[in-house]
Amino acid sequence: MVEKLVAVGEELRKTRADQKIVGRDNLHFTVKFLGEVSEDTVKEVDRRLRGLMLSSFDVRVMGVGAFPDKRQPRVVWAGAARESEQAIDGAASTVIGALVGLGKPDDHEFHAHITLSRVRSPLNGAALISFLQLNAGRDIGATRITSLKLKSSVLSPDGPSYADVREYALG
Repeated sequence: MVEKLVAVGEELRKTRADQKIVGRDNLHFTVKFLGEVSEDTVKEVDRRLRGLMLSSFDVRVMGVGAFPDKRQPRVVWAGAARESEQAIDGAASTVIGALVGLGKPDDHEFHAHITLSRVRSPLNGAALISFLQLNAGRDIGATRITSLKLKSSVLSPDGPSYADVREYALG
């Protein structure tokens, strides 16, 4: 499925919209964004996540959309198919609940997605909006989620780069 996500990224690039395409190694579902946290907070996050009993599950990735919406895209994403929402939303709810009080407060409702690009300006926006409309129901593929990863991100002029801090196997 990663190959299909990379292919969607290449198609996004062809729109010539002013956007930064997420690289292959940075494609992931985000469950909870913590923001900048101390090493003590990382240890507490690790302690809480180690205590979770989550099972692995399948996710079908379907549809290309945008935040805040398709008319004014700032973030382009691939989403979870309706039949996968219960499994991923359940796991996310468990993780988010376990991390209450840690990191940045959630200011948006959880929406399972994989970020494909970040839009920098409206340049060639019409082509991007057309792409979003044509790919709203696109079936990208399925994958099995077998682990949860605690990641760190470092922002640079080239965009964020991610590193795995800890990995938690799902049963």
